Amino acid sequence: MAKAIVLGAGISGIAASKLLIKNDIEVLLFDNNPKISVDKIKKSIYGKVKIKILLEKVSDEDIHDVNLCVISPGFPKTNSVYLKVLKKKIPIISELELGYLYGKGEVCAITGSNGKTTTTELTGCIMRKKYGESVNVVGNVGIPYCEKVFANEDKEMEYVIECSSFQLEDIVKFKPKVAAILNFSPDHLDRYDNYTDYINAKLNIAINMDDKDVLVINYEDQILRDLALQKNLFKCKVIFFSSKRTLTEGFYLYDDAIFYKDKTKTIKLVNVDELKLFGNHNYENVMASMAIGYYMGVSFVDIVDACKEFSGLEHRIEFVREKNGVKYFNDSKATNPDAAIKAIDAMKGKILLIAGGRDKGIDYGDFIMKVKEKVRYMILIGEAKKKIAVKARSLNYNSLIFADTLDEAVDIANSYSNVGDNVLLSPACSSFDMFKSYEDRGEKFKEKVMSIK
Repeated sequence: MAKAIVLGAGISGIAASKLLIKNDIEVLLFDNNPKISVDKIKKSIYGKVKIKILLEKVSDEDIHDVNLCVISPGFPKTNSVYLKVLKKKIPIISELELGYLYGKGEVCAITGSNGKTTTTELTGCIMRKKYGESVNVVGNVGIPYCEKVFANEDKEMEYVIECSSFQLEDIVKFKPKVAAILNFSPDHLDRYDNYTDYINAKLNIAINMDDKDVLVINYEDQILRDLALQKNLFKCKVIFFSSKRTLTEGFYLYDDAIFYKDKTKTIKLVNVDELKLFGNHNYENVMASMAIGYYMGVSFVDIVDACKEFSGLEHRIEFVREKNGVKYFNDSKATNPDAAIKAIDAMKGKILLIAGGRDKGIDYGDFIMKVKEKVRYMILIGEAKKKIAVKARSLNYNSLIFADTLDEAVDIANSYSNVGDNVLLSPACSSFDMFKSYEDRGEKFKEKVMSIK
């Protein structure tokens, strides 16, 4: 009998284990957290007997007959068990790859540093206009690909997949019919040796695509544009979208409307004031979703209807309330500086910014330069507050206030705000120093804001 080791016992690892067991593969599920409940994991896998759960250590005897390793996204590649698997030359694939190998139906996929989740969810709405409930939105949005493949048995389905760099590191055959790369900005440099390694992981999304496939690319991202214009780098058809210029072919923003143009026609698709999303970064997300939907076979009529109906995501420039003439926005999903820059750009009026959290090894220079343009006060929390403050002062921005908790930061913002101001939580950092997740951080922010009297 075939035997696999799954690294990481989170939702992705459990979903991968279930799918492997369903296909008569014996599973070793490993996690380096000794506090994990083995009984809870077994219960979630419906009491299947072909699984052994290992915590903290794996012996040579445990894996002597293992012929496949499935790694969960984010599982540390410095871990001794991963290194042991690597040394034994056991084939290693990602949970994403495993889902693709067993799934049936067409796949479209989205990656990029920012805007992935908005674009993925909107693409799902567009795809459902044509394909209905057979569309599955999975991946980095929080629903493992393997979970939906497991649940759908042998049915032909459509999968819209948000792909993180971690998920794309260990693919072999993964091949979307249509894929999009939205943008690049430094992120996860606490995991990658350098920015180039991070970019290359993202580019894996197109590594198996051929001339029957379509890759959607942001023309205004210089790195992406330069790569796309290199001869023979991408074997598939490349379609651009642009928020700054008219294209000879592709999707573009012009005079507050989105257009599609090809060799024979130009079509005005929608005025941006008809959308519930706002800000140039969101118009880029809309254009990317439109392009994916179009090349996946959805009509422009259905695409535009879906875009007009879509109201955006929780925790991404989410309007919370207006109180005493001050608007409060929850952008907890901004876990890197570039995402926070986009949120600041989207605000009309002056800002009191709440930022800080766990540092990801990223420089805050561009972020501070944007803060200098529009932010009256920056209120800093979390582990990274001193690092951000040092960079701010080095760039002559000194309107800084420190807070020990998020609640205190909201109180400070409330007391310093004037009528017409925006209080924006856009941390530019991950949440794991003080919160379970960016969702937890956003919910705590909203609870505090709603308690203001």
